[in-house]
Amino acid sequence: MDNRLLVGITHGDVNGIGYELIIKMMAENKMCEVCTPVLFGSSKVAAYHRKVLNIENFNLNSIQKAQEANAKRCNIVNCVDDAIKVDLGQETAESDEAAMTALKVALDALDREDIQVLVGAPQGCRSFQPAESCPAFLAARYDARNVMPLLVGEKMKMGFVTHHLPFREVSEQISVNNIFYKLKLLNSCLQRDFTIRKPRIAVLGLNPHVGEGCMYGEEERNIIMPAIEKARDNGIMALGPYAPDSLFCGIEFEKFDVILAMYHDQGMIPFKTIEGNTGAVLLAGLPVVYTSTVHGTAYDIVGQGIGDESAMRNAVYLAMDVYQNRTMNEELTRNQLKHYDIASNSNESDLNVEQIAGVKNDTEE
Repeated sequence: MDNRLLVGITHGDVNGIGYELIIKMMAENKMCEVCTPVLFGSSKVAAYHRKVLNIENFNLNSIQKAQEANAKRCNIVNCVDDAIKVDLGQETAESDEAAMTALKVALDALDREDIQVLVGAPQGCRSFQPAESCPAFLAARYDARNVMPLLVGEKMKMGFVTHHLPFREVSEQISVNNIFYKLKLLNSCLQRDFTIRKPRIAVLGLNPHVGEGCMYGEEERNIIMPAIEKARDNGIMALGPYAPDSLFCGIEFEKFDVILAMYHDQGMIPFKTIEGNTGAVLLAGLPVVYTSTVHGTAYDIVGQGIGDESAMRNAVYLAMDVYQNRTMNEELTRNQLKHYDIASNSNESDLNVEQIAGVKNDTEE
């Protein structure tokens, strides 16, 4: 019996890099060996991109719904008007509408469990309006209070307190409760989705040199440190705050399972510097598994055949891993053994904190 996951993939912006990455990824025989891919998009648009890229010997199996997918083929559900105009390298109202149409149809299939996971190709930010971003759009759809993009690479994972906000609005969102809720989300996500029993979370500061004893700001002392202490009181191994220029200058960051940045660029810049554009993004906090690429639509290189499909492939693999980990952990939770505390006087968090040698708290209490 074939138990490979049905992996839904949206085509993203038809004028962006999505189809190139999808075609290159699906052209590999390996993809159909590990899952059954189902693309939500347009056969005509796919054929157009294939011709532009001069890719031969690649065809998609057209189906009406995901349940009809051929496990040995790359499948496509045609859900976008074939008459759509393709204008490579340009985000247009028409391409935004086509991206959202495919996304909504794929999400409906995901909700019906016609597919197990969904991977989104890059689409323009304007396509999500009136929502501010993809995380905001999906949070509203699933009525999820706390949703966070979690960047996942080979060497690091990066979460965010705030994201896709004008910089002038960042400090308004830096509060004890907001940081604490993000720490809770990261802790539960790493336990459930990555099977890390006791995640070690590094929390970045907001100001230069983490405030330098409040000389450059008081958020570290008045907000970030109390949030960390509250998390520790709730059994979460959060440490910091750390100055980014110290944490990322060597390999100190590798001592942590995940890093919590205060704002978009604070986390995105070191992540892309270290991981490149091959990382994937998991939207933590959703009841479904949704992943995407760490990079955007790449309008500047569309049609040149130089796009790297690694991030798209990694997003597929990440979605599959998360789904399997969730399934396994849910099964273990239903049949868990009773816990006995042998060393009743020990504090696991403190013991593990002591083991993280070489990482010092730069904040003066």
